[in-house]
Amino acid sequence: MGSRIYKTKRLNKKTELLKKYQPVFRQLLFDEGLDEKKVLSMVDKIDLQIPFNRSTLLDEIIHLHENFTGETAERLEEIYKYLGFERDSIIKLKSKRWYIIAKGMKELAIMNVKSGYNVISGFLNSKNEILRMETRIALMKLSDTDPLAFLAKETEHLSDWDSANIYNMLTKMPEHMIPDFSYWLNSKNKDVVVFCIQMIGRFRQRESIKTLLVLLKSPDARLKLAVIRALRELSATDGEESLLEIYPLENLVLKTEILKTLEIIGSSKSVPVLEKIIRQPIEDYPVSIQAVRSLLSIHTNGEQLIESIFNQSGPQLQLMIRHARDRRL
Repeated sequence: MGSRIYKTKRLNKKTELLKKYQPVFRQLLFDEGLDEKKVLSMVDKIDLQIPFNRSTLLDEIIHLHENFTGETAERLEEIYKYLGFERDSIIKLKSKRWYIIAKGMKELAIMNVKSGYNVISGFLNSKNEILRMETRIALMKLSDTDPLAFLAKETEHLSDWDSANIYNMLTKMPEHMIPDFSYWLNSKNKDVVVFCIQMIGRFRQRESIKTLLVLLKSPDARLKLAVIRALRELSATDGEESLLEIYPLENLVLKTEILKTLEIIGSSKSVPVLEKIIRQPIEDYPVSIQAVRSLLSIHTNGEQLIESIFNQSGPQLQLMIRHARDRRL
């Protein structure tokens, strides 16, 4: 009961404070001219001295910034600086509580505080997964020229979710900010290497195809899988022979991915291999089905060849071919 009363009082206090400063923020954001003296004159000193009030004003400025762009967002950054909130955000990074550190990082990144870059980078290899993610996001936002410089220092696990977040941020950046991902292909962190291979494919960095073909010889199946998929995204016809060479040695997952890639980049060179896969006893349905689809895509007379194989086959193989022909499945 007491806790509920306390929370209600704080909520009411916050509501009243924001109501008080709503016209102040409106004036600061849209009036002509803005300087430190003007900002400080419109904010009560007592509100900057009381921790709860100060924190509430800081949170409101962050909230407003998330809803504005351009000149208005820049004004909010100036107000944040004039009120000394940069120091508040930096102090949060010294906390022992990870969620407070993360909040400080987010504030510095949102408010474009470049001076916070170095101290934030110290959390890059934190044992806390969320802190690592927030660190990467902040460093990307604060970098002017090299948003992925931190990859050279990555020693911890880079999850699929982390990779998705980084990729999402990269898609919102101007083209000149997208780095050459081959730079990190020699990283000792395999997660970084796999991520960069994926990005080479996504951003169509065809100049890295030769390097990818070298990596195709890696004994690491996860890395090899990323290369095969990247070659597909790049429509890298140069990779056809290499894929045909390694196909017999790979597991079923990689075989299926190789066949999917050959569907895109294959030529007449792939036809004998595909025909052999289709005619032999079915080792794995997905592999056989993909072989049919790849052959249909590559061969100009693929339909006639498949029909010929169909007519010469038993019930099991005919069922597989019917399935492969049905693109709804």
